[in-house]
Parts: sequence; C-alpha cells; structure tokens
Amino acid sequence: MDTEKYTKRIYNKFGKQYQDTRDKKSITRIYNEYLELPNMIRVVGKIKNKKLLDIGCGAGVHIKKYLKKGAIVSGLDISKVMLDLAKERAQGVQFKLGSINKIPFDSSSFDIATASLIIDYINNLDKAFKEVARVLKKGGLFYYSNESMFSTARGTFEDKNVFVRGIGHYKNKRTGKIYFFGDAFKEEKVKWDMLPGMDMYTYHKTFRTQLKSLINAGFELIDLIDCKPTKEFKKRSKIDYERFCKFPLFTIFVARKQ
Repeated sequence: MDTEKYTKRIYNKFGKQYQDTRDKKSITRIYNEYLELPNMIRVVGKIKNKKLLDIGCGAGVHIKKYLKKGAIVSGLDISKVMLDLAKERAQGVQFKLGSINKIPFDSSSFDIATASLIIDYINNLDKAFKEVARVLKKGGLFYYSNESMFSTARGTFEDKNVFVRGIGHYKNKRTGKIYFFGDAFKEEKVKWDMLPGMDMYTYHKTFRTQLKSLINAGFELIDLIDCKPTKEFKKRSKIDYERFCKFPLFTIFVARKQ
C-alpha cells in the first residue's frame, strides 16, 4: 500500500467530518486542541515577519495562530478538501497542494517550517527531512511534533486481576514471578481508527531513527520539548490531565539547518 496516497484519499473523504470534531472541540480531539496545539504555538516563540511554511496544515488551525503572531505564512497539505477548509479560515495565505516528500516551493524560501503530528504518517524520513531542509534558509528552524518516545515505547501486561500499560515490570509478590513490559525498540506500521470508518496507518519510529534522519538531512537537533497539558485540558478530562502530567504523549523536536 502507498501510505501517502491512502492518507490523501482518506482525508479527502473524511476531512470535513474530522474537522467538525475539532471545531466542536470533541472529547476525542482534546489531545490536538489542548495538548499539541498550545505547546507548538508557544514553542515557536517570536515569529513576527518570519517566513513560515506549515507542512500538513490541514484546515489551517495552526496557521491562524501563526498569523496572529505576525508570521508570513504559507500552507501545504496533500488533501484538497483540507486546503479548501483552510482557505476559508485564513485569508490571504498562499496554500499549495502537495507532499512533504516533494514540497512545491523554491529552495531556501523559508525561515521556519512546522509540521504538527504528521511525521508518523511518513515511512521514509530521510527523503522527507531532506525536502524540508531544501526549502529552509541556512540556519532555518524546523519544528515538528510527534508521539513521544515514552508513549510509543509502552507495552501492556494483563491477567485476570490487573491491566498495566507502561514501561517497566510487574512482580507478583505471592508467586515471585516478574513480568516485563515495554517495546522501546520496536518500529512498526500501526493501524488505528480516527473516526468510525476512518482507518489510518502510521509508523512508529524510535528517537534514534528520527535523529539519524535529521542529521542525514543536514539538521542539528537543538531542542526537545515534551508537551505538558494545559489548564484547559484539565477542565475537559481530569484523568487524562493527571496521566499526561506523569508522562508526555507528544514531543516537539526543534532542528536547525546547518
């Protein structure tokens, strides 16, 4: 299966329905709205008058925030349906239909590139990161968010009395038997349901794989920020707030083109 073509087809089919759940701030989208989004907007910092490309911009949710901070923004997405939604939300922005694997902008065009929760859709990170590096100016910054290493490394243990999801071990004091769980080294293709009928495929990549691809593309990793939940997140789901105060669901990578 060509995952990119599949992702494009699925977002063209379900894009409006998916975005409706975000606009209504559905409980199923709290991770986007109250965890990744506010952290990414905070982390990019002062971007006034900076030329910024938002890769995988979707319906322009992040772009609206970047515009308010004074950036000169362009948007890129593989889905025409999502771009049409973005054009309704962000007037005067240059939007282009295309892929991170073949970015339809000139070399050395941008000061900043952002990519929110799209990297796990990509199998060949070397190719994608080299394209991002190409369109950035020397010294340009690349911010991308992804599922954290702590999250993807979790494993599960279950018996008739207990269910555990995490990294570590569980010891039965009665029998003395120790059970280990976790999967820090696994890289795999994962199928999951975003909405009923909206089956998606993503790729779990270890930190080392991501770092090597950044280096191969000519980047240096200069920061790594684990996303902390906001107070608004706590209002929506106290139990998830408490969970993600203990370990990060998402991490933001900050890389600089050398």
